Amino acid sequence: MITPQDILSAQQRISPYIRNTPIEFSDALKSELGISVNFKLENLQVSGSFKPRGGFNKILKNRSSEFVAPTAGGHGVGLSYAANKLGAKVHILMPKSADSDRIRDVEANGATIQFFDSVPEARARAKELETTNNYVFVSAFNDAEMIAGGGTIAIELLEQLPNIDCLVCGVGGGGYIAGMGILLKAVNPGIKIYGVQQENAPFLAEWFNSKTYPKDMHIKPSIAEGIGAEVEADSITWPYVEQLVDGFFVVSEEEIKESLIWLLRNHKHYVEPSAVVGLAAIRKNPAHFQSFQSICTVLTGRNMSYEKFQSILAK
Repeated sequence: MITPQDILSAQQRISPYIRNTPIEFSDALKSELGISVNFKLENLQVSGSFKPRGGFNKILKNRSSEFVAPTAGGHGVGLSYAANKLGAKVHILMPKSADSDRIRDVEANGATIQFFDSVPEARARAKELETTNNYVFVSAFNDAEMIAGGGTIAIELLEQLPNIDCLVCGVGGGGYIAGMGILLKAVNPGIKIYGVQQENAPFLAEWFNSKTYPKDMHIKPSIAEGIGAEVEADSITWPYVEQLVDGFFVVSEEEIKESLIWLLRNHKHYVEPSAVVGLAAIRKNPAHFQSFQSICTVLTGRNMSYEKFQSILAK
């Protein structure tokens, strides 16, 4: 069981290496929808996303190990950044379709890279290497130390927004919403926490709503590939999601794209599509959020090439 103390310990462990990122109130959303929303700017975190929080925590607790991680890209950037700063060796296994900037960043961090046709193929090979080479396998979400690292965002939020009463999170495998939920609900059991997924990969949303593992769900390609996870049936994130999350919203590819552009126009933040699914859910369902006094959604990262951004706009 991951406890609030695990998250507080993670914060002490990783604080020399990460930034305490700011929050930004959205005057534009207040004007347009009458809703008070704050953005937690993890797009300004080291390496460009919240991912190093978990990466540093994982490596600092396993300093003498060699690591292997399958990833669509973002997890690989964060973990390789942490490994580079700590002098650890990490092997990143990615799909051939990964964003070019993410590949470049992983290479710049000194990690070894192998390419596969898909993330499931990369995961299968990583599990083999865990056994044959005695590497430490690092899941982006199905890992207690990664979850605790991601949960450190909540420590900062409680200092910056002591009256926060609603958190809206983009969700892939459920790691950082689990970590944040553990701490936030311990401090304020009344806080509402909502997960958001895209229509092309609503894995945890379906599991949450049906209470049945969606074993036959086919994950479709999405512009928000950072949260396109197929979650293992025995993932440690599921019990936390089931217990701590109050509901899920699902948004379309078009709604994600519109929110990506909206954020750039109104706040001048260049982020990746998975970073704005929380914003997309708020814009899609304003009536649901009218009663809250202090809402937060996390802009989780900015690691997207300009070429990909152009291609999203062109579709």
